[in-house]
Amino acid sequence: MNDQAVIEPGAIGYIFRTDNDHDGWSYIGQSTRLDPEHVNGYYGSGVNIQEALAQSGPIGLRKTVLATAASELELHYLEMLQIAEARAAGSVLLNGDLGGPRPFPSFQVLLWEEAPQVMGDIRDAAKFHRALAKNRRKVEAAIQRAIVILPDEFYEGYERDLLVTMDLSHDCPSCGSSAGEVCRTNAKSPAPPHNPTKNHAKRPRSTERLPVDTGHPGSRLTIVKRT
Repeated sequence: MNDQAVIEPGAIGYIFRTDNDHDGWSYIGQSTRLDPEHVNGYYGSGVNIQEALAQSGPIGLRKTVLATAASELELHYLEMLQIAEARAAGSVLLNGDLGGPRPFPSFQVLLWEEAPQVMGDIRDAAKFHRALAKNRRKVEAAIQRAIVILPDEFYEGYERDLLVTMDLSHDCPSCGSSAGEVCRTNAKSPAPPHNPTKNHAKRPRSTERLPVDTGHPGSRLTIVKRT
């Protein structure tokens, strides 16, 4: 980081932005790890930012703390707000969704139920940002419901996300998952659970160029339509 990060007393987490000025992309994320080493060395865990780090490493990256949060609810909302603000400003983001709690498809459904006026503006970056700011309580209601989703439902949705976003073109030498299948936790141990997880570091990756967000909030997302 260029400047010393300041984490406010009482914060349980923070929102950050990672910028690559050379290639012209950014990434916005959240973290609850507040120790200085992690704050200054963590650039994000999203699929695309991890692919970028695997390709080029952290050299040339600039990280900035944008906000701190006093609760998990606030942390998710502020992440969504910062991502929406950046898209409205025309930033090219490596983020693949709107931010907030996982899994994203399940969270979208809850947003449609609690804040349809927000999701109705999803295709317009500026309108979506304004709607997100104007309807904070309704968005937070969706976040709160998402936070308490049962573990089985969470991992089912998480696996669906990973099947779409991860590079599964090769077998994984770490956990033994075959091409086309997601990596698994504890895959080499007889003890459960074998939950879905992001690609292990040793899993070969495609050499295809990284997809990036064009700034349009719906440009690279699978948007669930309201029913």
